[in-house]
Amino acid sequence: MVSEYVLPLGLHVDAGVGAPCDEGYEVQWRDEDDPPHYFFHAQVSVLRLERLLPAALRALPRFCHAVLEVRRSDAEMESDPDSPAVDRFVSELLPRGDMLAVLERYSFALLHDGMVGFGAYDPGSALEVFLDDHKLLSLFAPSMEPFEQMLAAHRVPHRRELHTMLDVDHEHHTLPAVPDRCRVPRARALQRQRLDVRWFAPAIRRRLGMQPERLYQDDDS
Repeated sequence: MVSEYVLPLGLHVDAGVGAPCDEGYEVQWRDEDDPPHYFFHAQVSVLRLERLLPAALRALPRFCHAVLEVRRSDAEMESDPDSPAVDRFVSELLPRGDMLAVLERYSFALLHDGMVGFGAYDPGSALEVFLDDHKLLSLFAPSMEPFEQMLAAHRVPHRRELHTMLDVDHEHHTLPAVPDRCRVPRARALQRQRLDVRWFAPAIRRRLGMQPERLYQDDDS
């Protein structure tokens, strides 16, 4: 049975517009890319991403690169409109277990903050896992496995047409800003330092030895 889609706290959709309610995934074969690969695009309730994202990362090789993306604020974009929309940071080759440990430590922030994305990739193949700032999961692989079986095991249905957060007007917020947009239980807890992206993003970068990916920024500028 498909679960009800539950928004992360850091994504806001105006009342009356309605949030996308589909859980599911689409898959495409991209034969024009190098190397050719399958691309899985999945939308899953934030309540289930806590199990699905670590499962996807465990499908990667023992050593891979970690990736962290931090969305720039509206004020930053207005002051520098020619800059990329996100700052992207990448680690050297690291044990997969180090990334899983970081995900466990910062799970709530990474799953709920509307300004960050996190994942990893194998430089020797098309294998990649990335949860973006819309909390949509992108999976890349040279074959349908291992991700088709993994999605089935987590009861994520395949859909010919998937309606996602990208199809509705929405806003991205850091967790401390959420109480200003809507009433939430334990609002004061969201303003704790460890849930501020200005604190946890640098902490993740330090733990994984991540550096800015300059080529990515130059290509997007």
